[in-house]
Amino acid sequence: MVFVSVPIASVAAQTTQTPASSARIVRIQLKWTHQFQFAGFYAALEQGYFREAGLDVRLLPGGPHIDPAQVVVGGGAEFGIGNSSLLINHAWGAPVVAVAAILQHSPFVLAAIPSLDEPKALAGRRLMLEAHSAELQAYLHLAGVDMTQVRLMPHSGDIRDLGHKVDAASAYSSDETYTLLTDKIGHQIFNPRSIGMDFYGDTLFTSARLAAENPDLVRAVREAVIKGWYHALEHPNQAMRLINDKYAPDIDPLKLRYEAEEIRRLMDADVVGIGYMNVKRWDGIAAAFQRAGLIATPVDLAAFLFDAETEPDLGWVYTVLAVGGVFVLVVATVAVQVVRLNRRLRREIEERRRLEQILTHQAMTDPLTGLCNRRHFILRANEELHRARRTGAPLAVLYLDVDHFKIINDKYGHGLGDQVLVTVARACRDALGGEDLLARMGGEEFAAVLPGLDKVAAQMTAERLRRCLGEVVTRSEDGRRITITISIGVATLADDDGDMLTVLDRADRALYQAKTLGRNGSYFI
Repeated sequence: MVFVSVPIASVAAQTTQTPASSARIVRIQLKWTHQFQFAGFYAALEQGYFREAGLDVRLLPGGPHIDPAQVVVGGGAEFGIGNSSLLINHAWGAPVVAVAAILQHSPFVLAAIPSLDEPKALAGRRLMLEAHSAELQAYLHLAGVDMTQVRLMPHSGDIRDLGHKVDAASAYSSDETYTLLTDKIGHQIFNPRSIGMDFYGDTLFTSARLAAENPDLVRAVREAVIKGWYHALEHPNQAMRLINDKYAPDIDPLKLRYEAEEIRRLMDADVVGIGYMNVKRWDGIAAAFQRAGLIATPVDLAAFLFDAETEPDLGWVYTVLAVGGVFVLVVATVAVQVVRLNRRLRREIEERRRLEQILTHQAMTDPLTGLCNRRHFILRANEELHRARRTGAPLAVLYLDVDHFKIINDKYGHGLGDQVLVTVARACRDALGGEDLLARMGGEEFAAVLPGLDKVAAQMTAERLRRCLGEVVTRSEDGRRITITISIGVATLADDDGDMLTVLDRADRALYQAKTLGRNGSYFI
């Protein structure tokens, strides 16, 4: 089953910089309303990256019933932000070309009421899907859901409908999960990545005609957007202020910070260059869509993916050929081969660099939860301690332990135990935000460093975190509901603390007191 978006009556344009008389007007259709999801575009405008390329860029806000592919194909914009569903548009004959993958992983997830313990349970239930959520349709198909038995509803744009108006809904992990947590809406999340379906997220695209007729313009827009995103990731606080000041003054700054951290995680820019697209991965996405019946025939990826590399200027070759004959023809052939060899070497170097980054990342990361491991945490935590000493700012540490974890492991098995640890890690990351350092210390123990927080603020954060975990529900294989609770030890940096191990030891002793007092609580030393 394929969903077609509602026809677009009008799209409001927003000009965010004064155009130069000679600048080329370029309209970019965003896929949602203004938020951190598009911070790189705002930064490219604010820093003048578009202007330096001779472009007068207009950003067009989107919404639940605006399909960017339809807007671009219809001539309402030169560029748009889509997702992996662009591949389906292309397969159906829409002349769209993917230019750059901004998010290496899709934020699309399925939020469901707690009683829905698996996607198959959607039969007879109300499901709210966005118009361009084909990847979730593919996920549900491959998860064994009979879509003819599901009561499909158009997305209202408000995830708070979950529970009283719908039983499940497409959602963005970057912002709508924040609303579910802060509004204390009971839910669970189904992610396509759990069954190996790793789609690209936000993807810059254009029309096939523009890509063919003016590839230099496409490259200029791509390069400016990528520069903007690197700037936004390097200066997240500046980007958040810009969004609140110019684009979305009503967004809660805490929600914006939550979204910024999740977007950073989905971009994976520390491992893969922004904009990078892998042909084999797109081929795998196409295969997933084919298995789900969303694509009938193989896709011509060569026509779908934009070649961002500038073609070599071989004009001199043709001139010499006209004069020099066969000898120069040989020289030209060698020159072309050298160009191709250089291009291949560049790609191999980029791939080697990417693999080195992956290995470095793995050396610093706990493989189960994706958090910092203990060794890297201690190094980073000591850096925060020295920074606090220099600036005179307060600093706090939380030491967390999952209550009765051994009982869970013994009763339900290590598979569920691992699931609980991953759930706790995700909930902690969601609740704490991007400025705080979080790690799995080993077993069921976690730790967090909270820069800038004094005793009172740290205790409030610990209680907020404990309450958030209390809202999270996981289930055993036989469907039994398992509620997770944690105990937390809290400590703050003291004048005589020589290193972070001293503070951690004090937080660990506070954790012991919290467990002694009955668990599911926090204690300060």
